[in-house]
Amino acid sequence: MAIVHMRPDDGPKAWRGADLGEEGPWLLSVTATEQKEITAALDHAKCSGVPMLHWQEQDFPLETMHLKLAGMAHEIRDGLGFAILRGLDIGAWTDEEVGMVYWGLGVHLGEPLGQNPKGDLLGHVYDQKRPYGQLDVRGYETNAYLPYHTDSCDFLGLMCLRQGLSGGLSSVVSSVSVHNAILEQHPEYLGLLYNGFYYIRREEALGSKGFSEVPIPVFGQHDGVISCRYLRNQINAAAAKRGVPLTTIEQEALDFLDEQTQREDLRLDFMLEPGDMEFCNNYTVLHSRTSFTNGPDLHQQRHMLRLWLKFRGEWPVSEHFPSHQGYVLKERGMALADP
Repeated sequence: MAIVHMRPDDGPKAWRGADLGEEGPWLLSVTATEQKEITAALDHAKCSGVPMLHWQEQDFPLETMHLKLAGMAHEIRDGLGFAILRGLDIGAWTDEEVGMVYWGLGVHLGEPLGQNPKGDLLGHVYDQKRPYGQLDVRGYETNAYLPYHTDSCDFLGLMCLRQGLSGGLSSVVSSVSVHNAILEQHPEYLGLLYNGFYYIRREEALGSKGFSEVPIPVFGQHDGVISCRYLRNQINAAAAKRGVPLTTIEQEALDFLDEQTQREDLRLDFMLEPGDMEFCNNYTVLHSRTSFTNGPDLHQQRHMLRLWLKFRGEWPVSEHFPSHQGYVLKERGMALADP
C-alpha cells in the first residue's frame, strides 16, 4: 500500500503533552449556571416520557451550554483531538441519573454507537474480575494497565462515576505526533504499519477462526489527514491464534510505536474525578490508563461510564483504512465494524 504522506504533520493534531501547559481549549469546567441548566435538562427529560436511548437534543435542552459542547466537538474533531470537561457535581444524583445526564450531554456532541454485539449504547467500565490476557477478555473488564490504544468509534467519551482506592491514572497521546516520530527516526517501519496486521475478534476468539479476514492498517492517510487504529494486544492475540508469529521487523516496528506513546514529552496524564469527562478522537489520539486497586466500599470501586460517538460529519479515511463505526445497530442497515 502506497504511503502518501511523507512529511511531518505540523498542525494542531500533532501536539506534545509537554507543550500544552495547564490550560487550553482542551480543558473546560462546568460553571454554576451550567450545573443548574443540566439539572433542569435532567428534570425535563425525566418528565418528557421519551425513553433515554431515543433522546434527541431537544429532549435534553441546553440553551447556553450547547455552545460549549459545540466548541468541544470542534476541538475533538478538528483541533487537538481531545477535551476534558471538569467540575460537574454529581453528588445529588443516583447512578441512574448520572447516566442520564451523561447520555444527554453526549447527544449534543455526536451520534451514539453500539459498543458490543448486543448494541449496548451506554457502557460501564469497571473490574469484573475477569482474567486479563485471556483471548475473549477485554481490558476494560479488568483492573489491569491498558496500553495506549484506540476504540472502535469516531470518538470516545469516559465519565468518572467513582474512583478506585488507588491508581487508574488516565493518559492520552497524539497518534499524529507518534507518526511524526516514526517518520523522522524509522521511516522504514511505515510500510508495515500502513499495510497493517490481523486482529483477534474477541467475541469469536475461542472459536475456529476468531481473527480478521484481512490485515487492518495501523495508519491511513486521505486528503492529507493521518488516521490511526491500534490495539497491540489484539494484534499479538491474532498472531497467536493464527499460529503465524510476528516477524522480527514487525515486532520492532510495533515496539518502537509503543515506545513513542510512553514518552513523557508526548503524552498527557491526568486523573478523572467523579463527574469529570474525557473525550478523544480515535483517529488522532491514543488513550491509556494505569492499573488500579479497589477498596471494599462502593465509593472506593472505580467505575466509568462510556460513550462511543459518531462525528456529525464524515471523517476522511482511505479505502483501505476502516472507519470507526462501532457495533452499528442492525436496524440502521449497517454491518458490524469492530474487528
